[in-house]
Amino acid sequence: MVGEEHFELRTKRLRLRPLVLEDWPAVQRIGGHPSVAPMLASTRTPWPKAAVQAWITERRYRGTPGFCAAIVMASRGVIGVAGLGPNSEHTLCNCAYFIDPRHWGLGYASEAMGAFLDYFMRKFDLCQVEADHFDDNPASGAVLRKLGFQEIGKGAGKSQARLEPAPVTLYRLRLDDLKAVL
Repeated sequence: MVGEEHFELRTKRLRLRPLVLEDWPAVQRIGGHPSVAPMLASTRTPWPKAAVQAWITERRYRGTPGFCAAIVMASRGVIGVAGLGPNSEHTLCNCAYFIDPRHWGLGYASEAMGAFLDYFMRKFDLCQVEADHFDDNPASGAVLRKLGFQEIGKGAGKSQARLEPAPVTLYRLRLDDLKAVL
């Protein structure tokens, strides 16, 4: 089904589309950046090409939760990634994102995730999603709160780019509370 394997979302400044294998150099550069990788569970620095390509392949869009999207700026190409983890019988879908450090503080994460969550929460009939951030990454918490996420607790998270688990703050977003920043 072609329709199930493709999507395209547009905001004022960005386009979101399925992540494809050809995106690996940008994904490697951004996700493997020493300031980014420790904030993510599944990337590391350095991040070898084969590992990046496997990561992208595992997160291919198949028309269900459990995929990543490329965040694209017309003049810059891929500047980040947005993801929606699969849900199970006992857990909600988890969402995540990362943005090229050269574009931090410019509202791209809020803009991209607002459009991404608005579209996919409705498409997949998700009343709620979860997210978290490492406590040494307060900017991600600010993005989540800006989108309408509510803090629900504390925990410990692991990252392939960290030696030890680290404190995280846990959040939940109800669709009715989403503040899309389009």
